[in-house]
Amino acid sequence: MTGTSRRSILGMAGFTTAAVAVAGTGILRSNDSGSDAVLAAKALPGVSEPTHTTLTPFEDPLRIPPTLRPGNKGITEVDLVETRLRLHSQMPTTRLWTYKGHFPGPTIEARRGHTFRIAWNNKLSGTTPVKAVWVHDEGPGPGLLPYNRPGTQGSYPRPEVDKLTAWTTVHLHGGHQNAINDGAAEYGVGPGSTQLAEYANDQAATHLFYHDHAMAVTSLNVSAGLVGNYIIRDKEESRLDLPSGDYEIPLTIQDVNFDTDTKGRLNGQVVFKRIIGGSGAPEPGTLPSALSVLAPFTLVNGVVWPHLEVEARAYRFRVVNTSDTRIYRLVVVDEETGKAVPDAMKLIGTDMGLLGKPQTVEEAISLSPAERADVVIDFAAFPGKRLKLVNTIAGQQPGAPLPDFAIPYPEVMQFRVSKKRHAPTPIPTTLSGSFRKLKASDVPSNATERFVMMAFDRTGGMPQLWEMQEVAANTPPEDGIVQIVMAGRTRTLRRTAAMFEDTTTFFAAAGTWEKWHFISAGPAELPIYHPMHIHLMNFQVIERQALDGSGLDVAAGRTKRPLTLGAQMPVAPEESGWKDTITVTANSLVTVAGRLADQTGKVMYHCHIMSHEDEGMMRPFVIMPPAVHEIHAMSMAMNGAMGTGGTKGMHSGMTM
Repeated sequence: MTGTSRRSILGMAGFTTAAVAVAGTGILRSNDSGSDAVLAAKALPGVSEPTHTTLTPFEDPLRIPPTLRPGNKGITEVDLVETRLRLHSQMPTTRLWTYKGHFPGPTIEARRGHTFRIAWNNKLSGTTPVKAVWVHDEGPGPGLLPYNRPGTQGSYPRPEVDKLTAWTTVHLHGGHQNAINDGAAEYGVGPGSTQLAEYANDQAATHLFYHDHAMAVTSLNVSAGLVGNYIIRDKEESRLDLPSGDYEIPLTIQDVNFDTDTKGRLNGQVVFKRIIGGSGAPEPGTLPSALSVLAPFTLVNGVVWPHLEVEARAYRFRVVNTSDTRIYRLVVVDEETGKAVPDAMKLIGTDMGLLGKPQTVEEAISLSPAERADVVIDFAAFPGKRLKLVNTIAGQQPGAPLPDFAIPYPEVMQFRVSKKRHAPTPIPTTLSGSFRKLKASDVPSNATERFVMMAFDRTGGMPQLWEMQEVAANTPPEDGIVQIVMAGRTRTLRRTAAMFEDTTTFFAAAGTWEKWHFISAGPAELPIYHPMHIHLMNFQVIERQALDGSGLDVAAGRTKRPLTLGAQMPVAPEESGWKDTITVTANSLVTVAGRLADQTGKVMYHCHIMSHEDEGMMRPFVIMPPAVHEIHAMSMAMNGAMGTGGTKGMHSGMTM
């Protein structure tokens, strides 16, 4: 498988905003009066009872979350509260868990070097608003398969989810913050408690996002509404005169499914539907083998298939995919001709900031969960046109044929361009003067090298995340030993961990270079992908290669014969800049390199398919000040805990 007077400055003491429809704009804007929950729900007029079995695309205006700019003194309060919002005018309102009553939450804006603190106050009560169920597969399409069909008919309830209360922890994805402020999965807080976090904002201008990261329930909490954007700005970006203010708009894209009443009419309740194998109901108290979550409807800023009225001029869109599993391959289409508009998008930045130069997107940008793209679309060439953004991938790996489980509705959103023409807006030929594209030869020779495997087989169980340690080449081929041929020599790896709860084996020195190899191996006919995210590390893709994974015996946890690499695979433009998340497709090796942040503590890396991280594809690693790291390594070596890999083997990785 692969806006907008939103710029009102909101003070430290908290704020209330109401979303109001602005005539002629196709946008729901924010103002600073009234009650968040009540007025935001009324802002999108619609039905109070279920009336529709299907939803009409582009009926409703795009909603823009308000902007929050925390001060540099004291603490900014952000309350997690339950609210009801209308996600489409043809449905009743939806019960959600939100940040300050908004879905997505307020866009938090910071200046580089401006440290501030936020108190995330869990004021949620009751049980989760998400209805979670299991369904059996129905075989190949065409038509709606069970996870794409609205409603829960024929499904099995999940009573363990029905009684779930609000256990939350906020993670600033891509941010540089000490581990105590990172929103660690196991550091959740319950209703009535507060998570206090300090954010250094010591990074170049970039688009981050914040979301719930609580152990075992991240996927459910994010589906319930706990997600928001976070923008860091700096002087380098400000000098570029890129589209800003009303012409810079976040687009938070997320797939969703809804429950229905007995007549099949959509009632607005979010449904989290997963496919299980076998037959009959799952055994009570057990977690069955399950596929990930793919849903039929697409939300943009909390509205199903919205429209946006734009002037015939340039706009900057900060795009993020916050889906559980779904990849979006985004294409701009002319509604009149039904054809893709070539070169419509200019890519100016990736996950972690601006590119050196803008890149013209020939047709599409692909984003896996957690990936971001900074895009400029100049509508000056399309006065009076209606364009739409569509998804042409439906969840399979890039370049693969469209699978039977294709999304039934490719619509994402619509742009309605005014007839008044403006002059085209040139994009600066140089964006970030400090950016350079890394090559393998640019990675320092003393960079720490690490190996991580994603292993899967035909049993249908959850893919496994194996932490690997290079050992001597003559190590016997026992269980837990994997061999792979890289650059003409066979590397022998020992599995040192396979669960989050296993002993921590990756230790690192803050501010140093690292080179990570992500290896995905399994049967060729299973197109599984994993968007891998490393906390506190900005990296670039060094190479991507095809891999023959047929030599792996997943059950035994070892190779029957060495894995071998094949042809070089392309690195897409949206993968060509600084990243914090990279998609690893089935049977491939992806090597990334970058410098760890200066912040320290126990953080983690994981697959950002949220249901995967919830169910085991996540591992901790510890970042220390360099001097502490050196003493720690000496101590471990003295105590004989390092195994055959030596001091830099098990606990620090292998230096190149």
